[in-house]
Amino acid sequence: MYQSLFIGNKIIKLDEVDSTNNFLQQLLSNNKNEIEGLVVVAENQFSGKGLGGNVWQSEKGKNLTFSVLLKPNTLIQHQFLISKVISLGVLDFLNALGLESVKIKWPNDIYVGDKKIAGILIENAVRNSKIYHSIVGVGLNVNQTNFTSYLNSPTSIGTIFGSLNLPLDELLNQLLFFIEKRYLLLKANKVEPINKDYIKNLYWFNELRNFKTKNNSFQGTIIGVNTVGKLQLQVSNNIKEFDLKEIEFDY
Repeated sequence: MYQSLFIGNKIIKLDEVDSTNNFLQQLLSNNKNEIEGLVVVAENQFSGKGLGGNVWQSEKGKNLTFSVLLKPNTLIQHQFLISKVISLGVLDFLNALGLESVKIKWPNDIYVGDKKIAGILIENAVRNSKIYHSIVGVGLNVNQTNFTSYLNSPTSIGTIFGSLNLPLDELLNQLLFFIEKRYLLLKANKVEPINKDYIKNLYWFNELRNFKTKNNSFQGTIIGVNTVGKLQLQVSNNIKEFDLKEIEFDY
């Protein structure tokens, strides 16, 4: 039922690695002709990377931690579309499993209700003003129930279902299918449905909420994301735009 065309046709499985993104980057430095869709998956990441230099914590053998090589050939100014299709692919997968209230927290964290279940880190290589290749790292909480860090109130598929020991290989196969399905929209330049679905599934969209910056706390309403990925807020009568690390969601 879930058969990808090319993503996951070649999978490298590792027992342990610092970061699957790092491993794939090193692989590319030795062989720049690696096929698109190559997946590197690790049973344990001891130094997984998150957005903005954060660390992605994951218990050994309990979750999905992997990286995918993509070659989108996208203009650099449109690179946020890659983030959109990956986050939508993860969201589609979780919806297909039957999870409810799945949302994308800007820029590309995946939440179920108010709890974080997945994170995405995309590292792009640029050539002639285009994204030559993207290394897409995904961390998805599956069977883990205890978290050493409670930042972002983490949860997992197993916690939500009340069922542990879910089959990681089978879930990876399904997830890659949904990521590829969304990615093919980007390859076909079908930008409108990508943008529409991203906004429709955006956490806190069109809700008056609390936010904070380095020097200020305020209320605002998320009204969109611009073409380069900056978050757009309606604050009083003004529209303000924020980049990553310039703003925090204040619970």
